Amino acid sequence: MTIEYRKLISFGKSSFVVSLPKSWITQNKLKKGDLLYFEESGTNLVLQAQANSLPPEEKEISISIDGKDLRRIQREVVSAYIQNYKTIRLQGDEIKDKAKAIRSFIQNLVAMEVLEQDSKKIIAKDFLSFNDISVEQIVRKMDVITRSMLADCKNQFTEDSYESMQHRDNDVNKFRFLIYRIIWFGMENPSFVLKTLKLTQRDSFNYWWLSFSIEGIADHIKRLARYMREIKLSPKEQEKYIQVLRKIEVMYNEVMKAYYVHQVETAHKILHERFEILQACDEFYHQNRNIPLIGYLVYNTKSLIVTIHTIGRIIYQGMPG
Repeated sequence: MTIEYRKLISFGKSSFVVSLPKSWITQNKLKKGDLLYFEESGTNLVLQAQANSLPPEEKEISISIDGKDLRRIQREVVSAYIQNYKTIRLQGDEIKDKAKAIRSFIQNLVAMEVLEQDSKKIIAKDFLSFNDISVEQIVRKMDVITRSMLADCKNQFTEDSYESMQHRDNDVNKFRFLIYRIIWFGMENPSFVLKTLKLTQRDSFNYWWLSFSIEGIADHIKRLARYMREIKLSPKEQEKYIQVLRKIEVMYNEVMKAYYVHQVETAHKILHERFEILQACDEFYHQNRNIPLIGYLVYNTKSLIVTIHTIGRIIYQGMPG
């Protein structure tokens, strides 16, 4: 993004004028006499070359899958999805062997469906409508799933929920990809996103930061569940660890509540209390340091606390005062 400064010039008794960059005029194929569209948003004035509408272009991309492992293919599919390619064509001689996994990748993306498949290609089409999207509701869905994972994690020593958590973590990832996609679209079409989704640049940044953090929290919870079902702790030590998880659960729930209601002071108070929980983690580690996997368990527990703290930063650094 190029930032330029232009001087405001008085024009008559009731108007002011400002010159427009020639590069912007050329990029939007404008000429003398064309209409421009202005929209007020607080202290911002959005200038558009066309009336508010979705760009007509529907991007397509072709991805060759031969010689690539499934993780590489998945990364390319997700990247194309985030970059708003409406049609994704996967092609190659190895389609037949990899079709099941590829279809699974596609089905885990919101509004993306397989339209055509044969031995040489898979064509997926996106049916997402930005007019029907609420980023706040997507975040709340991620939050609800993550809360359920954290609640179940407390019972992992007695009720193995790891497989269920894997599925729920995939759902959190799915919604995170969707938010990234909306933000990417917003960078290319800021006036449309401001008008239709009511997203300012600050909002988009905060939602990116928040979705990244919630997805990281879900990842840590999933890992904790895996280590908890493998580690050998006495009932007494299990209870000590569960007490730590209960404090983390309270911390997460309160910081998310503070986010929704924009309570900066509450966020400061909650996050100050994290030091007590981190100290409890250190004490738990020293008491059990000879037990296999204890280091992994405590490391991910502390990482979970730090990632929750990141949401607090969004509240006291990223939100308007």
